Amino acid sequence: MSEPVPPRRWRLVAVVALVLVLLFLWGWIPHRTNAKKADALAAKSSVPSVSVMQLKPNANPFTLVLPSSAQAWHITPVWARVNGYLKSYFVDIGDTVKEGDLLAEIDTPETDEELAQAQADLNSAQAQRDIASVTSLRWQGLWDKNSEAVSKQEVDQYNSNFTSAQAQVVANEKNVSRLTYQQHFKYIYAPFDGVITQRLIDIGHLIYGSVNGTPQELFQIAQTDLIRFFVEVPQTYFRQITEGLEAEVTVKELPGRVFKGTVTRYAKALDPTSRTLLTEVDVENKEGLLYAGLYGQVKFTLQQDTINFTIPTTAVIIRTGFPHVASVDENELIRLHRVQIGRDYGNQMEITSGLTEDKRIVILPSDAIREGVKVVIDAKSVK
Repeated sequence: MSEPVPPRRWRLVAVVALVLVLLFLWGWIPHRTNAKKADALAAKSSVPSVSVMQLKPNANPFTLVLPSSAQAWHITPVWARVNGYLKSYFVDIGDTVKEGDLLAEIDTPETDEELAQAQADLNSAQAQRDIASVTSLRWQGLWDKNSEAVSKQEVDQYNSNFTSAQAQVVANEKNVSRLTYQQHFKYIYAPFDGVITQRLIDIGHLIYGSVNGTPQELFQIAQTDLIRFFVEVPQTYFRQITEGLEAEVTVKELPGRVFKGTVTRYAKALDPTSRTLLTEVDVENKEGLLYAGLYGQVKFTLQQDTINFTIPTTAVIIRTGFPHVASVDENELIRLHRVQIGRDYGNQMEITSGLTEDKRIVILPSDAIREGVKVVIDAKSVK
């Protein structure tokens, strides 16, 4: 028969068991707590956190800068109309002239001789007309007194001679007038106020009024108190171009100077090749700082003609096919929108269609951003 276990030993066993249970609980409870935290973190990390911005229509005006070159208001060559030799010229390149100023004189001996001959022919024709008139009157008087004294045929002949002599006088008068008018072209006058930009002749040069149907160029004159700048406006902006639209013109070689201009006219059709609208901007040039041929830039300040949005370039998703933008709906689910991109400003892009006002768009979408994905909005990033 076995001996009974003393009560003291039972107490020791109970204490040891209690210690073991406490040690187990001391290690298991924190482990379980950490496991729950890890599960929560894991569950939370599976929901992407996104930064968003609130869409607002882009109502601010924008600038359009286009290259151009200065052109004179009027620029024309001055031609010769008669043959001869250059006798003298009175202006040179860079000279300012007024309309009607004498620019040069041509010695025209051939035209002078032709005019003298035409004048002599006119004098002869007038003399023949006078004698024909007297003869006609005499024969007509004889016929009136006695129709049997002369024949009707002779009377009609002398009357016809007088009519022919009158016509010859008129023809010679026209020839004298033509040569007199042509002789006036020996003097070259300025057709308008301007600046002489070219002189292509010198003293003693043989001048041709026409060589194979083309007159000889003597000078080139430009009117520069008003300068034209022609620009090619891309099709994207053609609706914002109107007559009276103000513009600013700058030239690199004239730092700090901004010249105010105005759109005065534009082609009512686009170039079918370049898809651009030819537009003229006129600039006052009273100081004469702008020279014809200068390269410059024309800046327009244009108003938006359609509702569009400007968003960060990073918000545009281009994976396959068309560009998209991700937005977050009221249930914090991702919605993808196919968009149309307008102007590219580098770090920003203009969206012309596909979005509506007050949408919350994802600024920096990751690869996890897909249609219908649940996300968490970073409240600090809302713009």
